[in-house]
Order: sequence, then structure tokens, then C-alpha cells
Amino acid sequence: MLTPHRFTNFNYCLIYVSSLVIECLISRGGSNLNQLYDYCKLSSNEINEQDITLSVSFLYLLGRARYNTKNDKVELL
Repeated sequence: MLTPHRFTNFNYCLIYVSSLVIECLISRGGSNLNQLYDYCKLSSNEINEQDITLSVSFLYLLGRARYNTKNDKVELL
């Protein structure tokens, strides 16, 4: 659950990483997880593979992303 508090680092939170993933998907279209990781890594060195996976899952739960099994890419809806 997302519960912000005064010690939340907004440069590393799920919302920020999800915004980077959305930005990447808008600019590149569909991308696989490695491409998303490479894109997000340019913004912050603290972002890891698990953060990308969590943000894609978050976007999927919101109904904003889907996984295309034919080309192994995440796409925005």
C-alpha cells in the first residue's frame, strides 16, 4: 500500500518510477522490461529491476498497461 510519510524519498517512490515507465512507453511505444530499466536508470541510479517490475504491475492493476505476449513487450492502453 502507498502510504506517504515525511521520510518518503520522492525521487525513488513507486509513483515516480511509474511516471518514468509511462514516459518511456509514450516515447518508444511498447518496450520490454530491460528497455524500461535502461531508460529509468538514466534518471536515477537507485532504481533497480524490482522497481520496474513493481511499477509495471502497478500500471497493470490500474488498467493502464498490458503485456503483449506475442512480442514480449509492455504497452500502454
